[in-house]
Amino acid sequence: MKTSCLAVILLLAVIARAEEPKAEVPLDPATGMKMAEGWELVRTHCNVCHSPRQYLMQKGTEATWTDTIRWMQQSGGLWPLDPATEKTIISYLASNYGPDAAFRRAPIPGNLLPPNPYLTDARAEFEEKKKAGLVPVAP
Repeated sequence: MKTSCLAVILLLAVIARAEEPKAEVPLDPATGMKMAEGWELVRTHCNVCHSPRQYLMQKGTEATWTDTIRWMQQSGGLWPLDPATEKTIISYLASNYGPDAAFRRAPIPGNLLPPNPYLTDARAEFEEKKKAGLVPVAP
């Protein structure tokens, strides 16, 4: 009987603790960034090229943020990051700007989109490349 009472009390304590609201992370008044571990490193590397609003409105997993960094390094002029710096940046972004109830899926790749009835020059160029076999086909 004592063991079951103790188990119930421990279970209630765990449930009560789980329901405690998490402390809000303070925001940097200048950037609006959450002042959590690694925020200064993110500010230093990311705000060089764009406003924090560019990434504060985004949501992503570690994989999403890693892909974003790779894309910026290939296409946007982002310099190579040492592994520790990259890990800190990705961890900060995924922890503070990760998926939640309002998480939006990644954009659909161009090769999976249906033909566009409002053909733009960029879409026409893509369609030509697709017909020429220069765009990978989805599995």
